[in-house]
Amino acid sequence: MTKGHPLVRKIIPGGAAALALSLLLTGCGGGSGWDSVELSADPSEGTAPSVSFETPLKVDDAQTKVLKEGDGEEIHAGDSIMLQAALYKGSDGSSLGDTYSQGAGQVLTVNDELKDSLPQMYDALTKAKEGEIIAYSSPKTSGAASEGDDSTSVEVYQVTKKIMPPLNEKMKTPSKGMPNVTQDDKGTPTIAKPSGSEPKELKTDVLIEGDGDTVKESDTVIANYVGVRWADGKSFDSSYEKGTPASFPLNGVIAGWKEGLKGQKVGSRVELVIPTDKAYGTAKELGKDSQYPAGALVFVVDILGTTPTPKTETASPQASASATPGASTAPSASPKASASGK
Repeated sequence: MTKGHPLVRKIIPGGAAALALSLLLTGCGGGSGWDSVELSADPSEGTAPSVSFETPLKVDDAQTKVLKEGDGEEIHAGDSIMLQAALYKGSDGSSLGDTYSQGAGQVLTVNDELKDSLPQMYDALTKAKEGEIIAYSSPKTSGAASEGDDSTSVEVYQVTKKIMPPLNEKMKTPSKGMPNVTQDDKGTPTIAKPSGSEPKELKTDVLIEGDGDTVKESDTVIANYVGVRWADGKSFDSSYEKGTPASFPLNGVIAGWKEGLKGQKVGSRVELVIPTDKAYGTAKELGKDSQYPAGALVFVVDILGTTPTPKTETASPQASASATPGASTAPSASPKASASGK
């Protein structure tokens, strides 16, 4: 893993056209033209905001500016939030890509890692409220228009939702026939090695009953999760270990998640026992070089929030000059169906 905090790790989850706004921050101070950055049109469903500024734009040090104040819940250190992002060339103001046209956005945890690598953004976010739109630029920001162009791009972030904190409540004992689940003092679950024959049907068990909104098939779900193989009980992915929840459109994940989470409530912890035909598939179907686990699986999923999945148009925005695909492979972001490469 490279140093620096990836504020938005993947603009387009999956696919060769993945666009990441990887930011590096140094210093603070002024820059010519930064005061000219303004919001000229609000974002709408599936569409990024319009931003105007004097071109070419060049800042000498890292800058943030609130383009629109939020009016929702306050954001504090340690919170996880949903962000939408858009990137604009400093040379002429044209678009370099956005998350608005790709879905509901990405999850960011406002933690010490962010504070160390992006102190300006950390400060801006800890003073923000839901709905706030913040502009950012730096001499080392991604998005140079071309070789020899010394302008600095403008990155625009919208805090769309504050996510509930990780679950740490009393948990019921799993039902008979379900693998045992324990939790530590922080509420992080561990799944015991399954026993018995490989399951042939999907089974669900609510270990903590939430009282939030009901998950709909059209939702994007924000969740913490851990997954293990039925065959050996070994964990193959865990958002708990990464320290940040994942977000995924429910209509784009494996059938076991889609069927098992639909109808559950936000604030719930759900154990899913998923047969092979509702998981990623058999070893033969996946192939020897697959990064996805074959066979039946067991997940524990904490549902921390939902947001409507916006209607979007398929787009292939130009990647920024320093953009790099996120190092994380599929299930860490969302356990998607193998047909979509996840």
